[in-house]
Amino acid sequence: MKEECRMDRIVSTLKSSVLCKNMSDEQIENFVKTSIISKRFYKKGSIVFHENDKPTKLYLLMEGKVSICKDTMSGRKILITEITRSGDIFGEVYLYMQVDKYNLYSVVQENSQILEFTSDLFDMKEGRLEPSHVIVFQNILTLFAQKAYFMNMKLQVLSSGNLRQCLVRFLLNQQKNSNIIQLFMTREALADYLNVARQSLSRELSALQEEGLISVSGKKITILQQEQLEEYL
Repeated sequence: MKEECRMDRIVSTLKSSVLCKNMSDEQIENFVKTSIISKRFYKKGSIVFHENDKPTKLYLLMEGKVSICKDTMSGRKILITEITRSGDIFGEVYLYMQVDKYNLYSVVQENSQILEFTSDLFDMKEGRLEPSHVIVFQNILTLFAQKAYFMNMKLQVLSSGNLRQCLVRFLLNQQKNSNIIQLFMTREALADYLNVARQSLSRELSALQEEGLISVSGKKITILQQEQLEEYL
């Protein structure tokens, strides 16, 4: 249900969002005052937007968790991405590209509060664009580039070959400057990401562990045999 948003709560959330990166509190307040924004509460399991709905809003997560998904013809759900951090936005590409309908859907994984911005956010008519909106627009373009990179990485993973090859590429992509990887998603979400059954993923992780290539402890995975894993790439 829509409700009036308190300025301080919105500004606090937007300060942590890429949407308002490099903006002062004053600029953020101006952005809020000159935008049409509503806050909605979504219960776990509810849908933010359905596939084939007409895109009319940009969404920003205040709290909770939302998944962006796609169903195959056979009914299998493919996880595209998860929105988990306060300040993360979604749905912006459809508005900017003026796409007629969504080809994905979003489902709430836990009770969530979401800010909704109308499509006026992308109104670039001369004389109507506030300075704060210019910064927001630039930030959104940067986000587009980041998401394109993310999707490219996912395509690399999914085109790697069999499940083991896909899983190894995913793990090594997550590796930073140590042999310890802290997964950012649940086992179920990772299975959806790789487009496999959770049981298949669990078996492959167990097999890699039994072969002494990795060690698994919850969401923490330790690479034990770096060179042997890289042979699967």
